[in-house]
Amino acid sequence: MELTKHYTAESDLLTQLNKQYAIQGERIRLYRTSQGRVFFIQAPAGRNVFKLYRPTVTDAAIQTTRIITYLDNCDYPIVRIIPTLSGELYVNIEQPEGRCVGVLFEYASGTSIGFLHRWRDQKQPLVHPLTRKFSRQVGLMHRLMGEYPEPLIQRGSKERIFDDIIQQMHRDHYNEAKIRDLEEYGNELWAILSKCPAGFYHADMHSGNTKYRNGLFTWMDFDKACMSFPIMDFGWLLETDWVCFHKESVERSLQLFDEVYAGYSMERTMTNDEIAAALHCVAMVHFEMLSMDTNLYGKGHPIWVWDREHDWLMRWREACGKL
Repeated sequence: MELTKHYTAESDLLTQLNKQYAIQGERIRLYRTSQGRVFFIQAPAGRNVFKLYRPTVTDAAIQTTRIITYLDNCDYPIVRIIPTLSGELYVNIEQPEGRCVGVLFEYASGTSIGFLHRWRDQKQPLVHPLTRKFSRQVGLMHRLMGEYPEPLIQRGSKERIFDDIIQQMHRDHYNEAKIRDLEEYGNELWAILSKCPAGFYHADMHSGNTKYRNGLFTWMDFDKACMSFPIMDFGWLLETDWVCFHKESVERSLQLFDEVYAGYSMERTMTNDEIAAALHCVAMVHFEMLSMDTNLYGKGHPIWVWDREHDWLMRWREACGKL
């Protein structure tokens, strides 16, 4: 594949950015791709991060700039956006696939706290000593976003979280018996989730999206944020074994809930229905991540991925049923 047919050369991109920002960028390199491309830019004043979003997620990109501005105004620790020379929070970059929104961020300094690695290390205590501080900041984020003045992108429907992925499995001619298993489980989970209050959902709440500095977690990456159910973020907070299910997985997440709840509830009160749903949200996030990938890329997954997720979800369902 000739990449020049699909992407603007990095040197040309840096030239465009230097015309629109007062950063005097010297070097640019691609860091990763997901809902677009993320670049590191080296400038005399230090490193910056530039995110160039796919045209299909333009609305989410613009919403990200508004959420970050709002939280920054609330003095919530956040990775700030660098405005353009004219004071805009984003730029439009023409690409062969269409017009793409780009956002320039400050580089997030601090320490990455690997909670998941700590939880999986049997030689370490289950609960990381910063878990309560981490979850308290999540509760504060949810509380502040409860007063967010603008409408959020809607992604809290049963179709979006559960049904879309079932339809994709049918299109992929996946095993019908296994599809029925997952459809039944999705219906069970929706009955639990639909009792919970709707609201802001970060939708990517893992420790890799924060940096710890000066006693606080600085948050970033609101690209998937939406109006859904805040309790769904507990699916991220309580996940301890994402790929390989272990017989202790549910018990470990249940133990972890006590510490997460203790921190979270300092900032936001949870309803009884949310408390009852918290552990089930781990399975809900599995469904949703599959659905997000399908909606973003317009295709399904290899059979081995469907099989892996079916196995994981059925094991989780059985283990939760024994509690």
